[in-house]
Amino acid sequence: MKDAPDNPTLLLLHAALDGELDAVGVIEMEAKLAADPKLAAEYARLVALRDAIRARVPRQAAPDVLRARMASLARASGTAAPTAARRAKWRDAPYRSLAASLMVGVVLGAGAYGRLVAPPAEDDGQSAIVAGFIRGRLSGQPVDVATSDRHTVKPWLAGKIAGATTVVDLAADGFPLVGGRIDVIGRTPVATLVYQRREHQIALSELPPSASEAAGEPSRQTREGYSLLRWTDKGHVYEAVSDLPPAELDAFAVAFRRAAAAEREEAPKP
Repeated sequence: MKDAPDNPTLLLLHAALDGELDAVGVIEMEAKLAADPKLAAEYARLVALRDAIRARVPRQAAPDVLRARMASLARASGTAAPTAARRAKWRDAPYRSLAASLMVGVVLGAGAYGRLVAPPAEDDGQSAIVAGFIRGRLSGQPVDVATSDRHTVKPWLAGKIAGATTVVDLAADGFPLVGGRIDVIGRTPVATLVYQRREHQIALSELPPSASEAAGEPSRQTREGYSLLRWTDKGHVYEAVSDLPPAELDAFAVAFRRAAAAEREEAPKP
């Protein structure tokens, strides 16, 4: 999508995010989302960014002097100043209907990839993982050490965190390694690998061992418009997040688990 400020589609997208579309605009936006998966993905990304900002940046209340000035101007013009209840009604009622309509468009535009899984209860760890993925994509610097050489990434990570990190090369499977970084989940630094898939990226965090999670098939969730895949292998918990369709994220997990098992077989026995 062309990123020019006068691009009508881009202007319409931002108007939808701000709740400024009328009924005709909502219908037009739905049609565009249904016809353009890239536009639908961009809309989902912007929604996630907007929600993350709202959740983390406190809103500042208008100073009393400004409120008094607005009330004075309203009295002078002969109109009643809007109450908090009326402002909430004006703001929230159209937004709810708009959000519901556009969510249908996002699902259609994305081609209904995979199964839609309802988001679980709020989880700070997963929120931090998604936030790290969004931050890396927006900053243009998703890694701290940028190289496709796993023999460079692995020792770099080992010097920053306790324990060895599984680093495998998946270029042959269509997921070349971009590099690695350190994320902080809760108060624990964890290793995160970043892999590429066309214009998309996958961030894979290796979390500390968990005695409560048994090895098994990966479990899928969605959070803030992004796909997450979680699995346990040899006591280590892995969490992958991406804006890829779920089927391709599943393929990544299969390739990673296969390569990790092969690496363990080749490792010298103590």
